[in-house]
Amino acid sequence: MRHYILSKFPDKSPNSKGEIHTRCPFHDDSSPSFSINVDTGLFVCGSPRCSISGSFPYFYKLCEGIESWAQVYRDLRVTDVTPDIESLLVQKKGGKKRYWISPFPQPPQVEPVVSVQYLLDRGLGADIIAQFGILYGRIGDCAGIKIENSLVVPVFDLNGSYLTFQVRYLTPKAKPRWRAPSGSPLQNVLYGGWLVDDSTDEVWVVEGPSDVWNLHLHGVQAVGLFTKAASSAQLNRLKDLCRRNGLRPVVCMDGDAVVQKKYGEVVDYGQRISDELFALGLDPILLHLDKEEDPGMLSVSRIHEVRLAAEEA
Repeated sequence: MRHYILSKFPDKSPNSKGEIHTRCPFHDDSSPSFSINVDTGLFVCGSPRCSISGSFPYFYKLCEGIESWAQVYRDLRVTDVTPDIESLLVQKKGGKKRYWISPFPQPPQVEPVVSVQYLLDRGLGADIIAQFGILYGRIGDCAGIKIENSLVVPVFDLNGSYLTFQVRYLTPKAKPRWRAPSGSPLQNVLYGGWLVDDSTDEVWVVEGPSDVWNLHLHGVQAVGLFTKAASSAQLNRLKDLCRRNGLRPVVCMDGDAVVQKKYGEVVDYGQRISDELFALGLDPILLHLDKEEDPGMLSVSRIHEVRLAAEEA
């Protein structure tokens, strides 16, 4: 990423913050109004004539003139990591361990997805499989978890860099259905956030990868939290993502996200996330699904229906 960005601005050097300030490459810019960070890949044009912004994959897409997001991620997706696991340890100040960047399963452990009933039942075809880098787990273990007969799902940071993976077991009785390597930084990541740009004015906040896949299939930008709750890191990333791309968050948890706790307490996790986003200065929209529904099963008509119901509430 860094090398690619620098190659686009050969006469510029990043400042102490890793930022290059120059004329915008995407419009006729008479004065320097464009800024891009060579380490994170985040960019923005401050000119009111343009105001384009986004993460590195979007920058790459614009520079190369690529129409398909699937092609962008076929070009950029790199899951190779050094085998020296100690060098992959991300550390907090003071040297305390924070999380591991888990190596990604390699062939023959994984192979391209050919025909998986779980995906077929949801209408998720080759474009979604390519866009999100989904593979089929054939044999063996990786990073301490079994991957046989599973969907292997890479997880990337907002700038498109690989962090970890999840598996979705296809055996009907498998518990848990989803699993990630121990120490994975899932609670710091917005799944699918690397795909979000300013092409729409909303981003849905949902629970898991399959919810994100289905919404993307229907043209709705979405990010997944991996659980019903959002961590402080995820909330802050969502705030930055929304402000950078001019997006309004739409919170849509599974229908069972309203939970009655012991002693009668009722917790609405969607409402909790919505309140937290409001406290961060955003203007979230809260959607409620029927008890047995989740965003991963919504049709186009049902998406419009629940969205309209929120506007009328």
